[in-house]
Amino acid sequence: MNSNSFNQSAIDPEIETRQLYKNWRERFVFPLLIGTLIFGAAALIPAMISSTNMVLDSIFIISYLLTAVVTVIRFSYTIRMVVFLLSIYVLGISTLVTYNALGVGLFYFLALIIFSTMMLSIRAGIIAIVIDVITYLVLGWLMLNEWLLPLNPLSTPANLLDWISVGAATVMFGVVIIFGFRSLEREFFEAQKQIDTTLNILKEERNNLENRVQERTQQLRKINEIGRNVVEILDSDQIFSRASKFIEDEFDCYYTAFYLVDASGKWASLRFASGEAGKVLKENKHRIDLEGKNSVAKAIRSKTNQIASEINQIRIENPLLPYTRSQLVLPLLIGDTVLGVLDMHSSKENAFSTQEIDAYQNMANGIATAIENSRLFQEAQQSLAEMRATQRQYLQSAWDSLTSDRPLEYELGEVDADSENALQVPLALRDQVIGEIQMANNVAWTPEQRNLVEAIVAQATLALENARLVEESQSSAAQERLTNEIIAKIWSSANMDNILQTTVRELGRSLEATEVEIEISMEEQDDR
Repeated sequence: MNSNSFNQSAIDPEIETRQLYKNWRERFVFPLLIGTLIFGAAALIPAMISSTNMVLDSIFIISYLLTAVVTVIRFSYTIRMVVFLLSIYVLGISTLVTYNALGVGLFYFLALIIFSTMMLSIRAGIIAIVIDVITYLVLGWLMLNEWLLPLNPLSTPANLLDWISVGAATVMFGVVIIFGFRSLEREFFEAQKQIDTTLNILKEERNNLENRVQERTQQLRKINEIGRNVVEILDSDQIFSRASKFIEDEFDCYYTAFYLVDASGKWASLRFASGEAGKVLKENKHRIDLEGKNSVAKAIRSKTNQIASEINQIRIENPLLPYTRSQLVLPLLIGDTVLGVLDMHSSKENAFSTQEIDAYQNMANGIATAIENSRLFQEAQQSLAEMRATQRQYLQSAWDSLTSDRPLEYELGEVDADSENALQVPLALRDQVIGEIQMANNVAWTPEQRNLVEAIVAQATLALENARLVEESQSSAAQERLTNEIIAKIWSSANMDNILQTTVRELGRSLEATEVEIEISMEEQDDR
């Protein structure tokens, strides 16, 4: 939105408010007509069933059909509202003609005022009040002079005071409705003025934010570049070297180092350091006591960054870095856990400002996440290797046991393993070889034939494993079923003798034992 639109909205908010109100009314008219048709049908059908007045029924039906027509056919907003309001007015007149002033015609005329004011304008609401009053005057005069009698002969007669009371109530409620909508409209105007003022304030703040964001965009770009280059690395040594290179290139640091807290939690061991100074420190297996007073120890203990301001103190901490004029130590955080620190040195004074510390800390947290991901990946790889070894051992044991009981082989023709055209493909199941297929041909095997054989062998291996699992499941199920049957027979025995006899008989029968003996005795049994 340009400045001209802001100025126009501030000068004349009433036009914009009226346009918004108009748009809302045009969107609301269709649901209003749909609701009228639904509730009108719910009221019209019972009324027609119980009514004996054809004139009144005809008026209701015509009003309903007109409303349905303007709802289905896309007429203009004005035509739709005129038909809708006319239907309400006709229903109000028909109610007056049927039940005189003591009927429910007042509600229809009040509805005419409400919808005229809300959906058209305040002037339309005033006109609706005038029309209602004129209608009361005309119909009241006709009925009081008995020139027009109520269609319902059982309705209670209305006198002059009744007609005056209904007309006065219509005028009173109509005026209240119009003043209410007028007040609401003024509130809309005031709200629009406040919105315009707020938008202008937001525009100024946005310009200020854009300037500040533009100043930090370059720095954030550098930090994001470092994060993108280390987040996908799963080797911790590569993470340290890659991050160090980017930090030195992007932030003009001549020395960077990474310290990680050891398992004891008392020392921070140097894992990586750049330059000749870093080479010397790594060869000496440099580490820092976390109870010390240097910047690295303070950052780990406090879990906050440390900006060194005293150059002499930096030189005392590490005399191998004489060119340092600024130092920033950032904790490598994963939640509340400190993995270590990132130590950055620059040869420029005040190279690290306090306003940029949050950005630097986000960079350190991203590196810490990459380090933690690397550690978790290595643990996962180790666990996966152990699981695969266990699985291979299980497969080997299962197939060894199966093949020891029965030979599993099939041969078609004669295969010469020493033939030049022999083809040997292992039956490999999850990196475990459980067998082999040997094939021979008079001509050399083409690559397409080899691929076909390998694909079929792979599927055959899976089918063999599935068959083994099915047989194992069936065997387990049969054994469990046999166990349950024996237990059921034992529990069905009435006394101890029957229990002992059933146990011996069933065990001998199911296991095909030549001899089964059971003995109950509290005396020690001799070793047999």
